[in-house]
Amino acid sequence: MFWKLIFGQLFVVSRKNFAHRTYPYISNSKNRRRKRKPKVKLLEATSPIKTINSSNVYDFSYNIFPVWNNKQYGQFFRKRSKTFKYIGLKTFLTLKKATYIFETRLESLSKILQNLTLNDSSTTKIAENKSPNKLRKLSESENHAKKVNKSIKVKHQKSSQETQTESPLKKRRYKFKKLKSKPEDSKKKVLEFPSKCTAEEAKIGEENGELLRGFLRVNPKNPDDSYVSNINSSLPDYRITSLADRNGALDGDEVLLKMKPETEKEDGKKAAVVVYILKKLHPCIAVGTLKLKNQGTYAEFVPRDKRIPVMRIPEVSWPVIYKTNPTACANILFLAKLVEWSKPYVAIGVIIDTIGMTGDLRVETQSILKEFCLDVSPFSAEMLEHLPKSKEISVEEVALREDVRKECVFTIDPLTARDLDDAVSVKELPNGHYEIGVHISDASYYLTEGTSLDEFVSSKATTIYLVDQVYHMLPLDLCLHCSLLPGEDKLAFSVFWEMNEEGEIFDSRFTRTVINSCAQLAYEHAQQMIDDPNKVFKDEKLPRILNGFTAKDLSKTVNILQKIAVNLREARMKNGSLRIDQVKLLFSLNPGTGEPEDFIVYENKEAHRLIEEFMLLANISVAKQISETYPDIAFLRCHEPPKNTMLLETQACLETCGIHIDISSSGSINSGIRKYITDDYQGICRGIVLNHIFAKPMTRARYFCSGTMEDFSHYALSVPIYTHFTSPIRRYADIMVHRLLAASLGYSHKPNWDMDFVTKIAANCNAQKLNAKRAGEASSDLYLAHYIENHQPYVQDCVVVEVRERSFDAIVLQTGSVVRIHLNTCQGKPSWILNSIPLPTPMSEKQGFKKVYKLTILYPKTKTYPEETKIIVEMFTIVKVELKRIPNSNKLEASLLRPIPSIIFKSLKN
Repeated sequence: MFWKLIFGQLFVVSRKNFAHRTYPYISNSKNRRRKRKPKVKLLEATSPIKTINSSNVYDFSYNIFPVWNNKQYGQFFRKRSKTFKYIGLKTFLTLKKATYIFETRLESLSKILQNLTLNDSSTTKIAENKSPNKLRKLSESENHAKKVNKSIKVKHQKSSQETQTESPLKKRRYKFKKLKSKPEDSKKKVLEFPSKCTAEEAKIGEENGELLRGFLRVNPKNPDDSYVSNINSSLPDYRITSLADRNGALDGDEVLLKMKPETEKEDGKKAAVVVYILKKLHPCIAVGTLKLKNQGTYAEFVPRDKRIPVMRIPEVSWPVIYKTNPTACANILFLAKLVEWSKPYVAIGVIIDTIGMTGDLRVETQSILKEFCLDVSPFSAEMLEHLPKSKEISVEEVALREDVRKECVFTIDPLTARDLDDAVSVKELPNGHYEIGVHISDASYYLTEGTSLDEFVSSKATTIYLVDQVYHMLPLDLCLHCSLLPGEDKLAFSVFWEMNEEGEIFDSRFTRTVINSCAQLAYEHAQQMIDDPNKVFKDEKLPRILNGFTAKDLSKTVNILQKIAVNLREARMKNGSLRIDQVKLLFSLNPGTGEPEDFIVYENKEAHRLIEEFMLLANISVAKQISETYPDIAFLRCHEPPKNTMLLETQACLETCGIHIDISSSGSINSGIRKYITDDYQGICRGIVLNHIFAKPMTRARYFCSGTMEDFSHYALSVPIYTHFTSPIRRYADIMVHRLLAASLGYSHKPNWDMDFVTKIAANCNAQKLNAKRAGEASSDLYLAHYIENHQPYVQDCVVVEVRERSFDAIVLQTGSVVRIHLNTCQGKPSWILNSIPLPTPMSEKQGFKKVYKLTILYPKTKTYPEETKIIVEMFTIVKVELKRIPNSNKLEASLLRPIPSIIFKSLKN
């Protein structure tokens, strides 16, 4: 049971068998502004007590008094830039003409009140054999105080008519909405984990089909809501409906499930319980803050990630700074490790690091790295001993490679890029065809397998890109040595294709080369050449061009590549390739403070797609080569099809808005999305929503060992085989592929690898790539939150993606952020009318599809707005919101702004 003070009302909300009730809290607004004690009216409920196994019936009264000077349990919360004192409680109970007072903490009070039930007549009952034992009689002074307070006590009204007559709220202009009553069969809070099976029982249960294997996915906004994928993609996932049924498993852990009875289905999804944890894949660490609990006997660690349980931290684990002054550490971020989780709501942890104050950009960045377990420690002196002693390429090595230093080879990368992995070239052949070359830095040549440096790089697996900094996978000296900088001889691994302008491939080959790039073009330079092939560039408009080539040579080469790339892309799309675009922000930072000053949305233009097309072709070609040579240990990358049930649900939701998309294949989804994207404002918004909702059902692409799987296909690219070859400076997966390719061409011996070794490397690359991606997104969210905080008021257009029962989600068009808008954050206190829209799919109810809602928001007349305003909110509706940063977090909150009627807008313009 908990209490909230919201807009002049005291809400009593029970987690158990209580119905939701609203009790009036009357206060004088002037007194509240002057911080005086407001007048309070109290509730008394009287009813007979029915005892179990007894015929005795007793009268009693149950009163609840706010306590305004409760320093021990008082808490503060912020509402609309005002700070209020959270109400502490003393509870009085009269039994058999004797009055008692609860001497318990709020947590205990909640447990005691579980035995009270409000029925439809608002009467109160308590079972005598369950009466609380922590009661004492009131002292004379407390009895006197109770009699004094009796004058302001409100008697319980049985008749709704009498209540309306006597209610002091009638004269007030505010209208308050009662909360929905909870159903009688609402779930109770389970205080114990269900029993787990032994390892032997788990093995037998999985073999006979009673137990199912899968990976746990926990809802980041609701830890009671978890899922495990169904092996049959045509069926809904298994749902775990409580924290207790997770049985101590964390997000990402590999678990065994036991199905619950069919009667316990949740929203059409089979309910299950975790009975065994096969692999604890979650690192069990979290970033959060500390709060003192139980009169200082222990501290409570509250993780920022809601998927991780709140932990009790024993005093022996408190940092020195916290022991000295706990109050001053309220806004300090700590790193904690979960060490024991024996009960659903009792987890034990230890503090392993003190990070720093919330809100500080450097501290927040460090917390991101620690939260995602990313190792950014420097390379040791022993590791650096394995770097090449000389930057010069030996004559012997040049003789072993194909020399293309005289060809027009150049790079196209972002303007500020330092890791130049790839270069391109075009050579006209006598038969009218072209020899297209993709040249990738031969980083594997310098990274000797099996050394301490190689093992450390293998564990890091990827370069980490944050807003303010880049943490390289390789030592910086080696990155620069391998980077294909212009005017320097570099070792490369090259793929050549003979093809015509239409993109038809007649031949391909792989070879080690030595190259010398003639220019380092940015995407902006290449785009200018594509936009105007005949443009004459001045020297100062382009970077320096070397090796005797001119801007005209580069422009000609870029446009040949562009024509071929367009044809390759068209062929790929016809073959069923799917492209889902996501918004990416680029920030400009203040050099002194590091604060974000501005940002732009990363644009994917033709120059980007040109390079992307040839990199995809190189990856596909190399994947075929290494899988044919080493069918058991090829290091490949696959993308499994999305869950069919999720696609059907998405399709059904879109059909309610008149959008019909064929979901039978990746190609049909792609063409369906493109059909509804137009150049006008509505079309752009529609495209943003479609890209967002179709990204949700998609699975993550992953690395794997070819000997462990039969299906190598990549769903989004619609190709039978794929790998990563083109970025060895920033991905260890590409290093593995380079070693296999070198061995397949006879440049080195066959790697002494088995399937277990390749699978282990692939698993680590998958985990580190995901963590680095999430860290990059968190870093972007951090800087965006700071930017918005520094540029208030920040008002933007949003497009609605989903309407819920008490809120709706929308995408901020300028930033791509998804925000949730609640009723109590709407400007002008409107009323909401919610209507459920029937889904057109007949099987939607059996499949457990979520409901689709249409929301009507009504704004009342005011002095400023002489007319009522109505908004219909559904998918694709465009609304205007004000964004703010949530204090002590990197998340955003949004409040819906009232539309300005045309009559007012015209008067403002005049």
